[in-house]
Formats: sequence, structure tokens, C-alpha cells
Amino acid sequence: MPQPTPDVSWPPPQVLLDAKPLALGTTVMKGLLESSPSLLSRGPGSGSGVGTGMGAGIGSGTGSGVGAGSGGGFGGGVYRLGSGVVPPTVLKQVTPRYTADAMRQRIQGMVALEVVVNREGVPVEFRVTRSLDPGLDNEAIAAARGWRFAPARVGNTPVDVLVTILLDFNIR
Repeated sequence: MPQPTPDVSWPPPQVLLDAKPLALGTTVMKGLLESSPSLLSRGPGSGSGVGTGMGAGIGSGTGSGVGAGSGGGFGGGVYRLGSGVVPPTVLKQVTPRYTADAMRQRIQGMVALEVVVNREGVPVEFRVTRSLDPGLDNEAIAAARGWRFAPARVGNTPVDVLVTILLDFNIR
């Protein structure tokens, strides 16, 4: 018995999609220039940026970012890991201490901190994202203040970056 031949039309039908490259910043924002900045400043600021800031960015900040602050990224300042950001490397760790109250209550677990590591490799801003006990949270922050890093980089430039530090509290 012969096999039925499938109906194959060539060339296949074409579908036209309205694709927009999202990573290229093609979103239209009212008040912003539609073309990329030239070598001349476009505003009262200095550098090749747009607005009142310094550098190649857009807005009132310094550097290549968008908005206030310094560095790159949106809003200026702190980068997040990924997309070409090389993470910082731990050079020195400080172990957190137990509080007497937490030891009596035998509290164990992990405190998670969001930490801004600046371009010198020093932790400068702290936020507890996973709490264990108020006293142990404070000890975790105190320990993280003593950590030191080789700074994060974008290319060869050291940058401020947001990282997560997990600190364990275990009774042995």
C-alpha cells in the first residue's frame, strides 16, 4: 500500500511580525531625543550627554547612565550583575557573631543581605532581605561591613554593584 504524500507547499507561507528590539532602548519617551547623542553636549551639562549632567548619559547624573546618580544603568549609580558586569571577588570575609539572646534561644539559620559594593570594593549600603532575628540581622550587617572585594567591572572600569550576601548562623 503506498504511503500518502504530505502536502508540502514551497516556499512556506511568510508571516510578518512587528518586532522591536527591546535591548536597544527604542522605547519612545516624551522629552528625550530620538537619535543617539553626538560628540557635542545636548543641554547645559558637559560631555556628550543629554541634559544637565556630565558625561555621555541622559539626565542630571554623571557617567553613561540615565537619570540622576553616577555610573551607568537607569537612575544612575548601582549596576546589577549580568549583561557584561563582571561580579566582585571576595578578598576578605568576616564571620558574624552570635548575640547572647540568640544563643539562649538557640536561633539558627541564614540572614540574606542586599549590599552595594562600591568601586573601591567596600560594602557601603545594606538591606536585610531575609531576616532571622533583629540582633542577628544587626550582627550580619556588622560582619558584612568588614568584608572587602576586588571591585565589579564593566570592561576595565570598576563600578558600584548590588550583590547578595548570605550569612549562616549555626550553633555547633
